[in-house]
Amino acid sequence: MIRKREPRWQSAAERARVAAELIEEAESLTDTSTIATPADVQRAALPPPIKAALPAEPAVAQPGAPPPPPPAPPTLDDILATDPDNVPLLVERAIRLAAVGHHAAAQRDLEGALRADPAHAAALTTMGVLLSRRGLWSDAVARLRRAVEVEPGRGAAWYYLGEALNKIDDLAGARTAYEHAVELEPRNARALWGLGIVLDRLHRPDEATRMYRRAREAADR
Repeated sequence: MIRKREPRWQSAAERARVAAELIEEAESLTDTSTIATPADVQRAALPPPIKAALPAEPAVAQPGAPPPPPPAPPTLDDILATDPDNVPLLVERAIRLAAVGHHAAAQRDLEGALRADPAHAAALTTMGVLLSRRGLWSDAVARLRRAVEVEPGRGAAWYYLGEALNKIDDLAGARTAYEHAVELEPRNARALWGLGIVLDRLHRPDEATRMYRRAREAADR
């Protein structure tokens, strides 16, 4: 029995066209899918590979390039974080804080400094000045008296002690303090002027006038 061939196979041209379509379809399948081999199946059962980054190589300076900037020096806060009882640095930070109006923070630093070293003349003087600025004159006098006891040659402490004593109307004590300041620093215009004010308050106008004159001369130099 002879089977009747389908119409599409009637000519060689049509058979060639169909064959070309089948070949193109087979090629597209091989591009998008593969048949897994036993080795592929074994690899799929393994844990994922570990990703390890290689250490970065140190940067090599290019010829003629400027050297890298040096590391920033540690700040006062950095040093005090590891050395909280460093009295000179506590005093320095307190002075900076007081200069920008942070009086409470400055006082905490000074109190810490004086706990670590109760006889530190700079800390006592700075505390006296800070208390004076806050109008706590009697407390300031106590700190400043202690400062001049510890270090009698500190002219600034004598000057600020004179200021505080004048404010609480201890005129004799203020005069003595100002005179010590002037003896240590003869061109201290503020101490000379303060001494003139106290002499005026003591009703000694001629001596007061001489001090005012000396203060103006010192300020002009």
